[in-house]
Amino acid sequence: MDTFFEQLIRIKLNGKAKLIITLIILVDVLIVGALILFGLIFAPAIVLLIVIAAIYGAYKLISLLVIEYEYIYTNGELDVDKIVAQNTRKRMVSIKCSEVEKFGEYKGQTAPGSVKNTFVFCNPDSEGQVYLIAKDRNLGNVMMVLAPNDRLREEIEKAIPRIAK
Repeated sequence: MDTFFEQLIRIKLNGKAKLIITLIILVDVLIVGALILFGLIFAPAIVLLIVIAAIYGAYKLISLLVIEYEYIYTNGELDVDKIVAQNTRKRMVSIKCSEVEKFGEYKGQTAPGSVKNTFVFCNPDSEGQVYLIAKDRNLGNVMMVLAPNDRLREEIEKAIPRIAK
């Protein structure tokens, strides 16, 4: 019987992201205002199209800041996908739980020297964060910080060798 679990983690907007959104809106308002004044004097139809394009461009830029991570556990393999703006999906990491070298509760540890990349696939203030050190097919040794729910965490722990715990 196949074991399959999914969990979606929505990343909260931090202060930097909120500042970027504010700047995008401010610049867009200034551009649209200037274009409307320009359109009253010259060609209103062309300016209207440019205004619509500027508003749409600002919307698309802001939507790029909406990020989610999906944990997908299938028969001892853990995949993490990054979803941007709820329409673009990219596989970030794919590991076999049987190849996990270390696993435990995350308390701000830094990765050991053998780890090439560290990925945080959750909100910094999430409860129940765990870390995994394992070998990814493409990236080599990686450290991942996750915030799995209880069900997913139990399944991951079952598939991890005892030496890793």
